Amino acid sequence: MTLHVVALPHTVTDGKYNTCAYTSRVIKFCRMMTGQDRRVILYGHENSTAPCDEHVVVVKEQRRQQWFGSHDENDLDRGGFDWNPASPWWSETNARIVGEIAKRAQPTDLLCLTAGLAQKLVADAFPNMIGAEIMCGYEGILTGPRPSPVAVAFESHTHRHFVCGLNGWRFPREYDTVIPNQFDPEELPYGDGGDYLLFMGRLVGGKAPQVAGMVADALGMKLVVAGSGGREWGPTFVQADEVRVEARDLEYVGPVGVEERARLMGGAAVTLMPTIYQEPFGGVAVESMMCGSPVVAKDFGAFVETIREGVSGFTFSTLQEAVDATERAMGLDRRTCRDYALGRYSLDAVAPLYERWFGNLDSLWGDGWMALSGSRHFAGVD
Repeated sequence: MTLHVVALPHTVTDGKYNTCAYTSRVIKFCRMMTGQDRRVILYGHENSTAPCDEHVVVVKEQRRQQWFGSHDENDLDRGGFDWNPASPWWSETNARIVGEIAKRAQPTDLLCLTAGLAQKLVADAFPNMIGAEIMCGYEGILTGPRPSPVAVAFESHTHRHFVCGLNGWRFPREYDTVIPNQFDPEELPYGDGGDYLLFMGRLVGGKAPQVAGMVADALGMKLVVAGSGGREWGPTFVQADEVRVEARDLEYVGPVGVEERARLMGGAAVTLMPTIYQEPFGGVAVESMMCGSPVVAKDFGAFVETIREGVSGFTFSTLQEAVDATERAMGLDRRTCRDYALGRYSLDAVAPLYERWFGNLDSLWGDGWMALSGSRHFAGVD
């Protein structure tokens, strides 16, 4: 089996672009899969550094800059990117990908998609290839009729159930699965913690960073804010388009790269994630745990799965619960917190989940799960 891995047009599959969760996941997916008993072909940007058996260039840097302008790799929110498949970057990139896959694809290869409906053109071009949405943290999955299925690996059980609800499905689809985001422990070393609270993420309303400021003030602690979106800032505030974060002692450091990201997480007493929308995964939480820093997050979305109460952090519903939980989290054992994250979310822990799923998908070319019915079947429940 060959894996045809389709990257994204707006970033480079390189570690510098770590603020794009999907780009980071493409890189880590290639790390896990390359060197196994299969070939990995990556279709991406000319400056890609992700490991693979063959790298096929479908986006040139000059073209990417024509689409999105020249901007810092860690401040992609200013690039004008959207997920509309009719956008020129999707239609043009997808068309190139189709042409390149057509030169290489064999009947039992696996089409590895990373952007759902935005890559529908690619899926439609190869109706007899089994498709796999390998890192689904979005809502627009591919569900239409097709000779071969497009199966989905959701980032969390909560997100899988959420998407099923959006589509009105009361029953699961047989070959969908849940595979969590994965992280490289070498990029996230253990840290002994410090005396500040950390908020790391995009400064948008859904992430509710202003709540982190309220918690910090209630505990009389410094708040460090890291992430894209800050337009104005000072020693007591950071102003973004949608939100203003205020605290008596606040430091805004902007978007950060891999090393600084790990340093801030390892040095934090607690990482706060007061996200108020249905978080598909929330990778910052696991990254923080892997550095030894417990997480206090809203009791909603994927956090109810990724945080083990009293081991790697706590969840909350009200502001007072957030303050109390943060105070308790500072007493948790940081080594135990890291061990928990390594055991569930390291590359070594997650790779076997993909192997199992690919084995199940490969069986569709034989008898498959529905063999007793006498036909290959993939439920798209109405």
